Amino acid sequence: MSTATLLRRSFHLAASRTLLATAIALLASAALAGATDATPTFYADVLPLLQENCQTCHRPAGENIGGMIAPMQLMTYEDARPWARSIAKAVQARDMPPWFATEATRGQFHHERVLSDEQIATFVDWARGGALAGDPEQAPAPKQFVEEGSGGWSLGTPDLVVPMPRYFVADEIADININFTTQLTAEQLPEEVWVRGVEFRVGGVNVHHMCASANEKGAQVQALGKFGGNSLGCIALGAESQMFPDGYAMRMPAEAKIGFSMHYNKEPGEGSGFWDQSEIGFHFADPSEAAQLREILYAPIGNITFEIPPGVERWKVGSAQVFPVETDLLALWPHAHLRAVAARYEAVYPDGSRELLLDVPEYDQEWQTTYQYKQPKRIPAGTRVEVTMWYENSPQRAAERGFDSADATINGTATTDEMMLGFVNYSLSRPVSELQMVYGIEPEPSDAP
Repeated sequence: MSTATLLRRSFHLAASRTLLATAIALLASAALAGATDATPTFYADVLPLLQENCQTCHRPAGENIGGMIAPMQLMTYEDARPWARSIAKAVQARDMPPWFATEATRGQFHHERVLSDEQIATFVDWARGGALAGDPEQAPAPKQFVEEGSGGWSLGTPDLVVPMPRYFVADEIADININFTTQLTAEQLPEEVWVRGVEFRVGGVNVHHMCASANEKGAQVQALGKFGGNSLGCIALGAESQMFPDGYAMRMPAEAKIGFSMHYNKEPGEGSGFWDQSEIGFHFADPSEAAQLREILYAPIGNITFEIPPGVERWKVGSAQVFPVETDLLALWPHAHLRAVAARYEAVYPDGSRELLLDVPEYDQEWQTTYQYKQPKRIPAGTRVEVTMWYENSPQRAAERGFDSADATINGTATTDEMMLGFVNYSLSRPVSELQMVYGIEPEPSDAP
């Protein structure tokens, strides 16, 4: 074989090896590029999820959720990047976004904050992939929030704002229940109105709860302002305000006297005192619709005679209400204190069948969600709604929540006491008397309350 032939073969072999190496390098580069392209970025993948599920709270002056304040903003890449791993951990554990009802009622309530497995994977992969920013051009338009144009009101600009008298919660106070009234004038409310939305705006996280009632001019306001046909409802940390469905409203008398029932809870000590002037924003229905509106009532299905033994790890307390006429349920709001760990609402129908209305297996007193139906839940006359709550009075929970598990616990207004109240927003198909409601007696067609 000639020298020239050997040189040609050597050249071809070297060239082939070079081409093979180049091809392998190109394939590897393409694979790497593909992996990089598949890694979620903030602007293209994460920001849309934050806008849809997180920014409601995690923004400056977030939504009014009973005075709840998110610990950080998640509006921009600079906001979110330092929290990438914490976000991934929280969503993977399904601690965030907060939603406590089980899948049994999935899709029935407003404000349902539940991430899909795919959405959770996006957050986790973003954090594991280095929390990359990506291309800002791929970002969705900034989300617009109602509060930006309504002075901070989450339901929009109210037709009427009623503040309570300004009150100073003194340094030495740890826990106090106190009531106030504000008498409206003829100029403020000259005639009866129908209220289609109520928004409680509390003075901060030290407001344990706020309840209110709309009473006739000069009437004696009930002690707690949260029971009876004149109740406007309650709010606590984590509870959203409500705009009622079309065709439903609360009645508010002319020149109403508004009762405020306030419960404050804080660490006492020098400098801990604060001023509060919580307020209520009212949205009125069109007066021309008054004849077609169904009245909304707000009341608890509760138990005030229970006693939780010392040291017990699981204690069940129940209560029930028979609705004597066909009724539309609009919202459910379980309320209890530090020992409460679970809550459940069930409907027992006249034929004996049962339906789960709400199951909250991990109740959290520090995030008391309002479960407002997207469509009113209609139940037939004679339906019994049962509410059950479970409590833990163990030393371990006492250490976590700050109460004394060595004491038997009964119903009371202090935070370290307990409550068992399954509130319901509902509308009766026809009027019933107080006695008929208490005993679940269906009125005769000719009966008038």
